[in-house]
Amino acid sequence: MRNLILIVATTIIVSCSFDNKTGIWKDISDIEQETQETKSTIEDNTSPRYENIFTKNKIFNEEKKLSTSLNLKLEAPTTINSWPETYGTKKNNFSNLSYSGSRVLISKSKKLSKSKHKSNLLIYENNLISYDHKGKIFIYSLEKKKKLFEFNFYKKNFKSFKKKIYMIIEKNILYAADNLGYMYAIDLNKKRIIWAKNFGIPFRSNIKIVGKQIFIASQDNVIFSVNVENGDINWQVSSSITFLKSDFINNFSIDEINNNLFFINTSGQLYSINYASQKINWVLNFKESFSSSDTDLFLSQPIVIKNNILVVSTGNAIISYNTLNGTRNWDFPSNSILKPVITKNYTYIFSKNNLLICIENITGEVLWSKNIYSSLSNKIQSKIDKFVELKIANSKLILFSKSGYFLSLNHNSGNVEYIKKISKNGINSEIAFTNNNMFLIDRNNKLLEFN
Repeated sequence: MRNLILIVATTIIVSCSFDNKTGIWKDISDIEQETQETKSTIEDNTSPRYENIFTKNKIFNEEKKLSTSLNLKLEAPTTINSWPETYGTKKNNFSNLSYSGSRVLISKSKKLSKSKHKSNLLIYENNLISYDHKGKIFIYSLEKKKKLFEFNFYKKNFKSFKKKIYMIIEKNILYAADNLGYMYAIDLNKKRIIWAKNFGIPFRSNIKIVGKQIFIASQDNVIFSVNVENGDINWQVSSSITFLKSDFINNFSIDEINNNLFFINTSGQLYSINYASQKINWVLNFKESFSSSDTDLFLSQPIVIKNNILVVSTGNAIISYNTLNGTRNWDFPSNSILKPVITKNYTYIFSKNNLLICIENITGEVLWSKNIYSSLSNKIQSKIDKFVELKIANSKLILFSKSGYFLSLNHNSGNVEYIKKISKNGINSEIAFTNNNMFLIDRNNKLLEFN
């Protein structure tokens, strides 16, 4: 399979082009493959520390009420005006989003594409940016309720090859990387390509940008620092490869205050790298030292950061670390199935056994836990389907289900205070919040906007 991908990628090198209708690019057959030699040496004198992640411990599965002497306080809701990358922020975490809270559908677009995969949703300067499975990127105006333009980097004879594009927007420039090994930058104002590069190996990670560096990883778990101005490789780090692929993709999170890049790969390794000095701070390995990287799949949710706390959620444990030195703050035996949310004092997770759990950040103590289905009728339970996202907005915990249900819960108890089906065609994208409104794409590829 791997050889097949390489053959296809090689063929594409000489065959791809932008759609002629856009007038953006006529021929990219002259794009040479980038060298993958390290251009800036990173001295790695760090031996990975193997972490025990409860391979034999019993998974937590009990309900607990908050002590009557406690009243949990969250930071004030934050209003944001853009959602320029996956998870909205460099830290993959928003503690409390501002939202008008009326939950009224105020806009529904026409069908944006025929794509069948989960939609990528970015919002920038009152525009939605997304793509379809054929690789066509489009810009949809939230104000004018129509597409402003669209373009395709790939020739029509490759339309049957499903594209996975990772995107981020920085200073009116859209940076995109795909599962064919291409990366390119597009000026959104001038609607033209700035540069395009072929890296020769499929990309498989979210994208982060700090200053003039783009951070992305390949399917072989190689970390790249790429120059934003021309696409040249600044430096790269090779981490452990796994040949067994799961739904989990490589994931980055950024601590800009301390110039640290955090990266967790499909082999279960967590790296802390100072991107200014290009030095590896520390490495943790979540597989046993005697275990082969190809015998077990590593599963994880995206890593999240708040202040100097980093939370990793593996297949059977939630672990909190100090971002500065990699020391463990606490660990907790639970199989979280959604990306956690960290606030100033608490970490909220949702587990495979349907428990919504609040954990104290310093001690790792469970302050309360609640089985979400226990207070719902059998009829509602059968309709909800699986939950796909956990957010905090207006100091309320919010769970979104694949079938389109919206559950608002008390952050002190987990009790359901409001439940409504907000999308009759389900949810097929990340949930984004900008300018006090909420956005999602349904399974008919229509954009829904709520105030």
